[in-house]
Amino acid sequence: MNPSRKSKNEQGPNSAGQSGDTQQLPDTASADSESVEELVDEGNAFEADAVLGVENAEDADVSEVTTREVPEDDVPSEYLNDEDKDVA
Repeated sequence: MNPSRKSKNEQGPNSAGQSGDTQQLPDTASADSESVEELVDEGNAFEADAVLGVENAEDADVSEVTTREVPEDDVPSEYLNDEDKDVA
């Protein structure tokens, strides 16, 4: 028997059994709620803006989704349909 070969039931880097174990992730979900002011004070303006948007959002069944159109000059070229290309 070759000692370097592992049996099928043994866990290792090629098995799906250790996902997350090496990262020491907790089994229970937890969230640390910080206020918008705390996030801004810590220099996390992007996160503060996201939290503010969630806190100020209207109920989904009450408000409509609004969209806006941007000038074509502001759209990256990969998002524009080229008339000569075959778009699948």
